[in-house]
Amino acid sequence: MDLRKWRRYLLDRGIVHIYTIFIAGYFLMPMASGHRRLFYILVLPACLLLWRELRDFYRGNALFHLLCAYTIYILFTLSWSPDPNPSIILEAVWGALAVIPFCMLSGYLWVHYPRRMDQLAHRGVWLAALAASSSILVWYAANPFPEARLEPLGVMHHPNKSACAYGVALMFCTHYILNERGRDNRALYVVLATILLSLILLTQSRTALAAVCAGLLVMAGWRAIGAILGGLGVSWLLIASNPKDWWHRVSEFSFRPGIWEQQIEDMAGHWWLGHGFVSETSVAAYDKVFNHAHNSYIASLRDGGVIGLAMMLAILALAILWSSRLLRERRERFYLAMILYGMTCVTMDFDRILLAPRELYLFFWLPIAFVMALYPYRQDPGQIRYRSATA
Repeated sequence: MDLRKWRRYLLDRGIVHIYTIFIAGYFLMPMASGHRRLFYILVLPACLLLWRELRDFYRGNALFHLLCAYTIYILFTLSWSPDPNPSIILEAVWGALAVIPFCMLSGYLWVHYPRRMDQLAHRGVWLAALAASSSILVWYAANPFPEARLEPLGVMHHPNKSACAYGVALMFCTHYILNERGRDNRALYVVLATILLSLILLTQSRTALAAVCAGLLVMAGWRAIGAILGGLGVSWLLIASNPKDWWHRVSEFSFRPGIWEQQIEDMAGHWWLGHGFVSETSVAAYDKVFNHAHNSYIASLRDGGVIGLAMMLAILALAILWSSRLLRERRERFYLAMILYGMTCVTMDFDRILLAPRELYLFFWLPIAFVMALYPYRQDPGQIRYRSATA
């Protein structure tokens, strides 16, 4: 096998095709395990073949160095995790390390292949809307409408996780509505945005809806207020449509504060270094046992202590700083909106952020990868400013 030919093929167009297959798999593949294998079979080997280009591209990149430092530290906490199981440790290491090549490749492609990646983003929005409409029809053909919480088809079946992932497509869609040229183009994306928002509302995911509100406020400003108020109203009506869940999800609002409080109490004696990366994630609260912390910041504190949380916050702080400068220097609201979207998602749900390829890659790591790659090259005249390919 001539590796040089493969490298030339990848650098020419192959790497974009491989990346496209992986992203499309989120919406098309029926099983999450198969989708993860797709990453390890296609994406990871391609990253290894292009390691020299990726290494040179990120040389001196402060955000990339912070990401690597955080990953190394969190993996180092495995040394004091309680009763570590070798198979669990291997799985944790394998999953955590997968985040780095994904971020490296995503950002590299976004900057080096802007037109192709912009086309991929457009097609991705259409594919997400098609998958969303199919999921709505299939789910409510067999479940009561509208009280049953929608579980989309394919890899992304959990209501909260899938809604957050589809919300990324909604963020892209909103960007196109605000920036596309031509009334017909904008009208098309209004229709697609309506479908995507409908899926998010029907999942009854308050996590995703709060994140969408944060992203829309940055991207559209006061123009988003009407849509946000309407979406919030519809969301609460859908939650209230199921009498069995009314008291739990409406009257008591949420079980999350008690989970967070208990997780903080469990940090006693482990504040600085945490419990370790494969520590127990279940939390006892409200006379129940919940399987995770429902907050990635608290989960980072649990696993890595104050040091781990500080490193995570440093990544996000630098990402916010760079995306804010992109807004000021290039009037691009998209990146700051995406960063805040992902940060809001992991504030209200989810647990560890270093894990094997899952929905979290789309709504949390992808925005960070974009900013990480683009900002250092923002003033390079050879780079094409991100805009609609049809503009």
